[in-house]
Amino acid sequence: MTDIRAFRGLRFDPDRVETRDVICPPYDIIGRDAQAAYHARNPFNIIRVELGLGSTDPGVLPNRYGDAARCLAQWTAQGVLRREVSPAIYLHAQTFGLHGARVTRRGLVVACRLHDWDQHIVRPHEHTRAGPKRDRLALLQATGTNTSPLWLVYHDDDGAVAGAITQAWSGADADSVEDGDEVHQIVPVTDPVQIGRIRQAFASRPVYIADGHHRYETAIHYRDACREAVRARGEEPDPNAGYEFALMLLVDSCDPGLVILPYHRVIGVTGKDLGSVVRHLEGMCTIHPLSVSGKGDAQDLLAIEQALGESTSTDDHPCVLYSRNGAWRVSPRPDAGWKASLPEGHSEAWQDLDVVSVDWLIVQGGFGIEASHEEAGHPGEVPRLRYTPDAREAIGLVARGAAEGAILVRPTRVSQVCDVADAGDRMPPKSTYFFPKPTTGLVLNTLDQPV
Repeated sequence: MTDIRAFRGLRFDPDRVETRDVICPPYDIIGRDAQAAYHARNPFNIIRVELGLGSTDPGVLPNRYGDAARCLAQWTAQGVLRREVSPAIYLHAQTFGLHGARVTRRGLVVACRLHDWDQHIVRPHEHTRAGPKRDRLALLQATGTNTSPLWLVYHDDDGAVAGAITQAWSGADADSVEDGDEVHQIVPVTDPVQIGRIRQAFASRPVYIADGHHRYETAIHYRDACREAVRARGEEPDPNAGYEFALMLLVDSCDPGLVILPYHRVIGVTGKDLGSVVRHLEGMCTIHPLSVSGKGDAQDLLAIEQALGESTSTDDHPCVLYSRNGAWRVSPRPDAGWKASLPEGHSEAWQDLDVVSVDWLIVQGGFGIEASHEEAGHPGEVPRLRYTPDAREAIGLVARGAAEGAILVRPTRVSQVCDVADAGDRMPPKSTYFFPKPTTGLVLNTLDQPV
């Protein structure tokens, strides 16, 4: 079902550069200050390809996309980037800090065949926006290269993938890269027999996009354009052409290092009185006041964590509404019939998400903010809704008066992501924050040759 391939990856030569100096995060989590810092770190940092400083208008020369293509060409000609001699599947281990502990996530970096959504082989869970897709398409058209992997998960209930990977890891010498708090290990698997076992293990299972929906749809658009160009020459497209595949990191859905952080909602200036919002919710929710100072300190954070951790039921959907004048644990009552007011056409898996009750009952019903409207962004408007995976940041904004309130939520579970995707549904904006993101620049995939 899922067709993965070994490919001749493009990698930085460790004899020419320190790998830690030339990698960076994926484009969508790099702020302006970080963007400048990565540019200053090393003249070969992959940021020059991933997120250049030039114009974002492909019709204006020079622009960041043309600059990216020139960088790749120059670095390859200079030998700073080297293509793998043999096709490989790359085993990847990423160790990072989480809540005071060290956690390792293992996966495989592969070339994976692109499938249209209606084939239900690669399954999405969120909607996309036009702006990021235009940007990523312009980069892909200019470079013909995947610089950072899409991140997907799979179920391995029969243990077939684990067995194949364990054999590949056994006795392997891993290249190790330290990047701040993170440590990456990369093992190229080039043995055809081992590659065959791994490919066979994936042949009977679908995969689910964790992170990279915009880049996946961009890759589909690029693939279709390449097919049309081939047909325009009177030829038939090669099903094994490089553009039929994309660079992907595949991780077991039960991997202990697969982490989803919650996306807390931060409410800006709405003119709403928090007391009136709470009173509005009383008809549909169970509400318990919490003992907090409103100063955004460690004690407030502990009270919130305890309130969210009290429920083990998936039907309770608890959240914490936090302000400088108080905090409340809010949970919709099953007998209130609130689900009947939800938009039609959604699956039961979608209705069972905590963020659905939060966005519908509190963000929209209580504060009058439509999450999809705010997520789209509108010129000249000050956003009334922001998101952060950091609870300390969320309550700190409230304590400093930079926000009226915050809604703290539990993280969405991996099983819920897959259930929504299996139902052919899409989650509300900012339902998941898979952490940490795969790093850009460890392995690149050029699309100019068959796989």
